[in-house]
Amino acid sequence: MMSDTVRKTTLLPIVLLSCLSINCFPGTAQATDDGIDADASITTVTRGLTRKPLYPFHLPPGQSLVGISGYVETNSPSDHFSEALISLHMSTSAACPTHAQDVGDYPAINAHFPSVTLAAPIVKQNAPDHQRIPVNIHLAKPFPLTSCLFVILDGSDFAGKPYTMTAHLHVITTPTQPSPQRLELSGAMADEFLMSPQRHETAYRVYHAPQDTRILSIDGNVAAVTGPGSVFRAPLHWWVVSHSVFVEHGGCPQFPHDGTYSDNPALDAFMFEPQTTTLHTVYLKGDGISYPNSPFTLQPKDPILVHKGDCLIHGVRTMGADEPGGRPADGINTESQIFMEMTP
Repeated sequence: MMSDTVRKTTLLPIVLLSCLSINCFPGTAQATDDGIDADASITTVTRGLTRKPLYPFHLPPGQSLVGISGYVETNSPSDHFSEALISLHMSTSAACPTHAQDVGDYPAINAHFPSVTLAAPIVKQNAPDHQRIPVNIHLAKPFPLTSCLFVILDGSDFAGKPYTMTAHLHVITTPTQPSPQRLELSGAMADEFLMSPQRHETAYRVYHAPQDTRILSIDGNVAAVTGPGSVFRAPLHWWVVSHSVFVEHGGCPQFPHDGTYSDNPALDAFMFEPQTTTLHTVYLKGDGISYPNSPFTLQPKDPILVHKGDCLIHGVRTMGADEPGGRPADGINTESQIFMEMTP
């Protein structure tokens, strides 16, 4: 803990968010439609993130991912904080789960079914509500797939009431074609923070580029929530949180290592320096107890060149209305699930 800014462990651990590199070799392409539907739903009664059922979906061989459309949704009867991470994965081994198989936490899942994450929309709410989050992912280049995909439904209302999670996703594919390009899907910009709008706090997740690379597209979503069970004290009035992805060219000495940094205003100056490029920003706006959610999507006209040693930075900034003196700091819970399609 650093002051009142607390970094929470992201629901999807780095073992599943790390890059996967694939050489686009010729597949045994065959005539297919435009993909498959990946539909799954479960109602759980838990007081924590204790269940993570897996739902497999099988593709014909020789297919590449073009995009993902559809939605994920939750239905909670609770008037307190609830959240779900509903994620789609590609198995990178011969192993594939059985229907609704639950092998434990994420390290156990990765041990049984090594995979790369294709999408992981996050849903948060703080009232009895039905919340539907659209998914519209469009890759710049087709990404070669294995024959086993699976959905993980990971969420809870933390109150022991019936909590429903649903994925209705259409996985859009095309026959794999020969290509010399090596593609990566990276979740290096995903993280979760507790922050105070009243104190105008900032937080960062930093990734130092190990080699020259090009960003072809950025997809995902960002969410924030206030209220009982999610933060220390809900803001009384308006608040805003911004999520941005920056490239700091030539390195970032203020961020010497990969990882997260927070609660240090001296780190904020890089955003306004000439060597920093802002790639994309999304604003989440609330008033009191609120739970905004927004896509985070960038489809650049030309690939974005990132040189070895440049820094990719996910920056989160908060602000809110002034409140009476002497009140304890307010807080929001905010999370990003941002993925980048990249190629050397």
